[in-house]
Amino acid sequence: MVKYGIMSIDFKRLPLEHCYRLARDYGFSGLEIFCTRKHVHLPSFTKEDAAYVRSLGEKYQIEVPMLTPNTLGREINICSVDARERSEGIQTYKTAVDAAEMLNVPMILLTADHPGYFVDKNAVWDHLLQSVTEITDYAAQKGIKIVIEPLTPMESPVVTTAADCRRLIDDVRSPALYAMLDIVPPVVVHESISQYFELLEDRLAYIHICNTDGVTDAHFRLDRGVLPIYDVLNTIKHHHYEGYITAELYSENYRDPELFLSNTARVLAEFENMRTL
Repeated sequence: MVKYGIMSIDFKRLPLEHCYRLARDYGFSGLEIFCTRKHVHLPSFTKEDAAYVRSLGEKYQIEVPMLTPNTLGREINICSVDARERSEGIQTYKTAVDAAEMLNVPMILLTADHPGYFVDKNAVWDHLLQSVTEITDYAAQKGIKIVIEPLTPMESPVVTTAADCRRLIDDVRSPALYAMLDIVPPVVVHESISQYFELLEDRLAYIHICNTDGVTDAHFRLDRGVLPIYDVLNTIKHHHYEGYITAELYSENYRDPELFLSNTARVLAEFENMRTL
């Protein structure tokens, strides 16, 4: 069964309860929480904080399918050639796993940030494998899934395609490691969306939906961009995907996030009411 969710990064200037209320009011099932100070601040997260977040879920009847640590563009890079950056990155993800356990959240989003220029690609991949192996070993003990998100080549050249995700899963060989489809990278690298379903099969655990200009890493509202969004959703349906599809629209909606949430709800409702597969 497909469930639709929103992402708290799109409302990072607002309190977490506001995100829960909007998710409920606009008919969404889940809230993916981006780990910032206003929402879930990993360095200071406590059992009392977890109890408060769980109470919001109960109050508004909204699930949290995933926690997303704030790691991109920071000195906590799990594939960096700097051992200190890798160590701090690994610890950040372990802290996220602890938070997910307290919150009863099943998944943690993981990214391979840009390793820097003029570095050896094989060494970077080895660093990534070692880091992800340590993180997934820790997560497996607590029953938490680690979900790798491919990035656009502008963000990082390490994991950008479905094949890269498949390679990482095969190399790490952990039952806790999964992958996700963010709709922007395959468009930018001219990759078929279907390839994610074909290559990843039951290891595809999550989807981020938006629209795109097809050139940059911008995440646009659903009805603005180069993608025929109803056809994207129908393609996902054709591959019998079951799980969360979460809207991620950070590129343009900080000015008026509820306006773009309303747009998302309208487009998804229109799709659900269409005659499709």
